[in-house]
Amino acid sequence: MNKFLILSVAVLLGASTSACGKRCSNDPVTTVPSPSGKNKAVVFHRLCEGTVPNTQVSVLASYSELSNIPGNALILDGNVPLQARWTSDTSLTISGLGTAQVQKPQPSVTDVPITYDQ
Repeated sequence: MNKFLILSVAVLLGASTSACGKRCSNDPVTTVPSPSGKNKAVVFHRLCEGTVPNTQVSVLASYSELSNIPGNALILDGNVPLQARWTSDTSLTISGLGTAQVQKPQPSVTDVPITYDQ
């Protein structure tokens, strides 16, 4: 009985740690610190099992690590050569979107307004 309980808990924990049963990984491409170093923008490629890679952007506090979760600022289909540039300590511009299919453009993240350029 104890072996069954332990196995059941292990299976449930394993299922809960993968998004919708798919294993995903984030591969950072570039990290751009804000002028004061308080924040950073991370451009990365995300690949989930059974899907095509996509390009994403997260705005994070400088001390934070990129977690294995989707971007909080932008998600684009495919590998897109994005450029992130801080226009001030609290404003970010992301360019290079081209004709990529945009899934999740956020106007701001943690009080950082974001401008998008093609």
